[in-house]
Amino acid sequence: MSPPNGILLYTPEDAKRNRWFIEQLCTYAESENLSLRLCLTDSPKTHKLVMQDADFIVNRSRSYIHSSVAQNVRHIPCFNSAEVTGITNSKYLTYCVLHGEHGIPMAKTWQFSRSNPQPELPFPLVAKPADGHGGEGVAWIADRAALEQYAAAFDAAHPEPTYPFLLQEPVVTGWDVRIYMLGGEIYAAVLRTSDSDFRSNFSLGGHAEVIEPDADMHALVSRVQQIMPLDFAGVDLLRHPDGGYVLGEIEDAVGCRMLYQLTELDPAKDYMHLIAERLKAQG
Repeated sequence: MSPPNGILLYTPEDAKRNRWFIEQLCTYAESENLSLRLCLTDSPKTHKLVMQDADFIVNRSRSYIHSSVAQNVRHIPCFNSAEVTGITNSKYLTYCVLHGEHGIPMAKTWQFSRSNPQPELPFPLVAKPADGHGGEGVAWIADRAALEQYAAAFDAAHPEPTYPFLLQEPVVTGWDVRIYMLGGEIYAAVLRTSDSDFRSNFSLGGHAEVIEPDADMHALVSRVQQIMPLDFAGVDLLRHPDGGYVLGEIEDAVGCRMLYQLTELDPAKDYMHLIAERLKAQG
């Protein structure tokens, strides 16, 4: 019997940056008696491969459409699920679903566009693209003039007149904890801090150290997991100025460089083992 045939989805840009990790995923898939092929989301063959050839999808592209086709048309497993990919890669949808519908604590958030009049806003604020990741495009907005400057630059980069960005009330700056979830359990937790930037992203030069999550962190990520089952993802927690933690965002295609640099863990190996066990259990 031939091994289950998997498609590993990446954008062309992310595939270039993550070549080593892609090789690790494919190597460990083979050791689990799985076949895993890289497929770029801009390839005209992608839709055909998903529709006809794949037995399962590993989506690291942040694109919802291919997972939706696989899961809802082909009825084959997707890691992460189409629902997770569709919700978590829109920061405002994440806010509406997890905070608005389920009461998960998050920083107050507004969606801003030229066609969407805003109420009076409580400056300072943090601005960020609705679909951004890695701290890219995030800016500190001290006042109305800074907001107009950010909005003008954002609109120039996004020709669509209604393309939105987000504004959020700031929390404790230069501090967050990324909790890696694997198979519904905490896999690792990394505290990220910065003394020079209000953003704490490791990729932007922040300091990172492995920590043991406390009881409040466990409780919050458990609530998130119950609402939105995560196969392998990062849950970012922030500190509220009044105390306690709030959910920052969920990284669907979570990066693993910190884990390889700071720990002896092998996320590529462990993720493919999880996938193999899930496929066996589903028959």
